[in-house]
Amino acid sequence: MVYCINEHMEETLDINHTLPNLKDKPYGGAWSIHDTETAQYVHQSIRPLAKPDVQKFLHDYAHWFKLGHTIDGIDKFVHLAPANGTTEVFDKFYMQNTHRRLRLWRGEYFYHQIVARENFYNRFAWIDDEPITDMDVVVVSLPFANTGGIPENFDQVMQLCEYRNVNVLIDMAYINISKPIKVDLSYDCIKVIATSLSKVFPVETYRIGMRLMKNYLDDTLQAYVDQETPYANTNSIHLGQQLIDQYENDYIVKRYTPLQLEYCDQLGVTPSDCVIFGIDSNNKYPEYQRGTDTGRMCFSKLWDKRITI
Repeated sequence: MVYCINEHMEETLDINHTLPNLKDKPYGGAWSIHDTETAQYVHQSIRPLAKPDVQKFLHDYAHWFKLGHTIDGIDKFVHLAPANGTTEVFDKFYMQNTHRRLRLWRGEYFYHQIVARENFYNRFAWIDDEPITDMDVVVVSLPFANTGGIPENFDQVMQLCEYRNVNVLIDMAYINISKPIKVDLSYDCIKVIATSLSKVFPVETYRIGMRLMKNYLDDTLQAYVDQETPYANTNSIHLGQQLIDQYENDYIVKRYTPLQLEYCDQLGVTPSDCVIFGIDSNNKYPEYQRGTDTGRMCFSKLWDKRITI
């Protein structure tokens, strides 16, 4: 049984002054599904002091995450490094671009807005508010954090970034909870791709992420794999290897799409291309709007019974 939201639910405090903090609402946030089978497999697969082959994991993960999707240009991203989730990839990218102005689509992952305030000293503008200039840097999630689809005017913005020589980072954390996507990432302006298992499996705290780049970058992330004794989190990499060996990359999508359709039908919202979300485009649940007139509702914690309403 799916219950509708209480329209009088108490509002949460906007602690970051950019997006409302919705994580304590029933359909707030973006959470992996603590699927019974995968959670049990995670518990069984943890090996203290594991010593995995880091290069094998990177190679296998780079192949696994893109299966079933049509991503033009992805094969050019051959320089791989492990990361503590996508956020570590973001932070390294920001360190190289703090002299620029950060540009985001409205509804983007709130972490970037906090970074804009703390690291870019409020040098920031929404994509649709001002033209792209040669002093900008762009970060975008794909699938998009606000809808689970392709951001509006994505190719047009990439063409402008190409013309202006603007560096771009693509966050693909949601790709393996998404229906097959078709997207062009062959633009030279796209310098970095980040992805993670944190939205796919119940491994948020293990921080299993990866950076993909077209060109070799001698930085601290690359040091994780270039050292004779890698600095990488080998226990997490071991767990990541076990998971991608055990499960196909669309396991969660196939298993939970029927439940997504059921919830969306009962709540009167549209199924997102990302299986954990329903999208409210009719202002039915305005408390789930994330800086746009679209509301994003995450079902994960109700499906795995971490919460009930």
